[in-house]
Amino acid sequence: MDRQTYLSTILALLFFHIVFCQNETDDNNAKIESVLNNYFDLEREAIHLHTNKTSFLNNETIWYQGYIINRKTNKPYFTTNVFVLLFDDKGNQLSEKLVYATNGVFSGNIELNPQMKSGKYYVQVFTNWMNNFTENESTITSISIIDPSQGIKNYKSINQESLQVSLNPEGKSLVSDIPNIVGIQVKDCRGNSPEDLEAIIQKSNGEVLKTIKLNRFGYGRFDIIPTEESLKVIVKYGEKTIEKALQKADLIGLSIEVNTFSIQNKTAIKIKTNKQSFDAFQSKKLNLIIHQDQKISNYPFQFKVNGLEQTIILNNENLPSGINTIRIIDSDLKQWSERLIYINPLPQNNFNILKNYKTEDRINLIGYSNSPNLIMSVSILPEDTQSIDENNSIVSGMMINPYLAKPLKNSNYYTNAPSRLKLYELDLALLNEAESKYKWDYMKINVPASNYTFDVGLSLKGKIDAAIKDKTYHKVKMIAYKDRIMMSADVSETGDYEFQHLLLTDSSLVKLSLEKLPNFVNVASNLYPKVLNRKRNFNKPILNYIGQSCTDSVPYEAISTFEFPKFNGKIVKLDEVVVKKKTLELSRAKMLSNSMLRGYKIDETNNRGSLLNFIEMNGFRVTRNLGDVYISSRQRMSMSSASPTPLVYIDDRVLFSSFNELDIMQMTEIDEIYIDSHKIGASMNNNVGIIKIYTKKPQNNLFSKPDPNSFFVNEAYSLNYPFKNSDYQNTHTKGFDNFGILGWSAFIKANENGDFIFNLIDYNKPRCKIILEGMTTEGEVYHQEKIIDLK
Repeated sequence: MDRQTYLSTILALLFFHIVFCQNETDDNNAKIESVLNNYFDLEREAIHLHTNKTSFLNNETIWYQGYIINRKTNKPYFTTNVFVLLFDDKGNQLSEKLVYATNGVFSGNIELNPQMKSGKYYVQVFTNWMNNFTENESTITSISIIDPSQGIKNYKSINQESLQVSLNPEGKSLVSDIPNIVGIQVKDCRGNSPEDLEAIIQKSNGEVLKTIKLNRFGYGRFDIIPTEESLKVIVKYGEKTIEKALQKADLIGLSIEVNTFSIQNKTAIKIKTNKQSFDAFQSKKLNLIIHQDQKISNYPFQFKVNGLEQTIILNNENLPSGINTIRIIDSDLKQWSERLIYINPLPQNNFNILKNYKTEDRINLIGYSNSPNLIMSVSILPEDTQSIDENNSIVSGMMINPYLAKPLKNSNYYTNAPSRLKLYELDLALLNEAESKYKWDYMKINVPASNYTFDVGLSLKGKIDAAIKDKTYHKVKMIAYKDRIMMSADVSETGDYEFQHLLLTDSSLVKLSLEKLPNFVNVASNLYPKVLNRKRNFNKPILNYIGQSCTDSVPYEAISTFEFPKFNGKIVKLDEVVVKKKTLELSRAKMLSNSMLRGYKIDETNNRGSLLNFIEMNGFRVTRNLGDVYISSRQRMSMSSASPTPLVYIDDRVLFSSFNELDIMQMTEIDEIYIDSHKIGASMNNNVGIIKIYTKKPQNNLFSKPDPNSFFVNEAYSLNYPFKNSDYQNTHTKGFDNFGILGWSAFIKANENGDFIFNLIDYNKPRCKIILEGMTTEGEVYHQEKIIDLK
């Protein structure tokens, strides 16, 4: 063989080897990514619940606004059917509502019961679609309810007997003869940790290797090179000494050390192994995987004989914001390391909120931001409130908790105004996450299936009488006046019919009738209607989340520790009873929200004509176009702006998107109207004018003969009521400052410039605390806490 032929052969073999190795690497990458893509192929929702506070007296109301994103796109999701449940600490369900969500947002309220005892309660939010997943993808928000006669249960008290030390090697593996990082966590059965703890790392002969100071949440870390010698960690609290032996190190394995906080906008991942492991890994391909669901970064790597340590520096801008999972996977799909990290999003929008102007009973606030079309909810509390905790931020609710087995404790501390120290402490908490939510060995062999439907609206199904012939030549007609629904459904050969995607609210009257084609002649028939998808159960018991790890009873704080607000009772003692001739009076005129409006009692003297004609005669412009109703103010805010629309309520239910249901209402249906065409409405759309309509109660003899095909849907979508504060006896007490609330505003929307307005009742307070949470149309989330001057 001549020299040229020899060189050509060598080059060909080298090229073949490179191509073979590249193909092998590509196959390995594809296998790993296929596991993640398949497992997270079905869309998963992340839901956060913003409540007006987290500690409530048992005769108050919980007000909330929820936010929903699609985890694939991190944008608002088109979910509509959301279930909101309340549980006590024994897992007993106390209430359940179906709430309508639109554009990724929903709101509502839960009325509490004065019979509720002091303790922890849980608000769970889920969708039927979430039942498709092995993991619990619901949102569970912990709240405290207080019975003033009992006092406050102190869930932060330390249960000394149950204190335990947990040791958590970084990457979930401890490898011999190389440096390892080991996390320490001290907590009791309620998840609490004493402050100012120290951990002593000690040999079996009593020699102290090092002493580590734990942070105020009971977390710490130390580095160690494990050998055959036994080590233990000792923590002392009062008279109690807690010991925990360090697990035996593996002879074969990988150790990782991650740093997300030292280098700005960079993540450093150091991968280490020992000589024994190097020999074992020579026949395997190794991949460093960083992923958030299907958002995957894949970095193949290998060790060299003279380099048993590798450091990979990543740019955080190339990683998704929030929780990411680091995994090291070999070519046999075996996982060697796993670690959670948090990528801090870019600096958040800073909101500026100022007092705008004051009316007789209200303070109007104006906000400025650089996020147009931001949808928000705002809780307004006394400056020194004791009614909120550190565990309910939308940032953790959307970016952290969906990826953890249980919500992160003290999340507000880490995510509000994050500093390098706070990000280090957050990383310390993630290092000590002992339980993985998404387990690699399970994901390799299981793929979620869509066995549960993604419900959009309600479905009503029924069957016509079997004796009717030519069933397919019939249609079932449905009318729901309250919800402005009129539609028809085909009848199958078996006599079945179904209406889908219905947006029916609680206590809607539904009328059904059967019509024969082609002339739509009414046919007598029982239609046997049934709502199919109103009741949905969540297939993961709440007790799996709550747990029952503490055997002691939770101690109460002394009643003298906190003062509570007092409320006006419902019983009024009368000095005398005088029987007078019955007169028609405005029964709702004394309501604070109605007292500044012009009220009308509707009787036989003024009940002629349509409701829209009445509204037009009282200062508003009413127009109709292609069946749609438009109501606007006769005054404009500027020459270039469109005429503003009023706030319209029917029985305290606000009409958000359409006034069409007013078109069919007659004055004979109305009991009272409160109206003002000039009043500025407290809303997200700068409304001008307020119209509050109260309908007459339905009469028992509505039908002279019962109609079997007309029925009330008693439990459909819950009605969305405007915020109404509790009736406090006195708002100038320490009790009110501790646990009272000044205001709550939902569905606030910034305009195209990022500006927004909202208001609150003037309680003559010099300052207030505002907690604002919101989400943009791109899925960016915001949490702001501010003290605002009200004088």
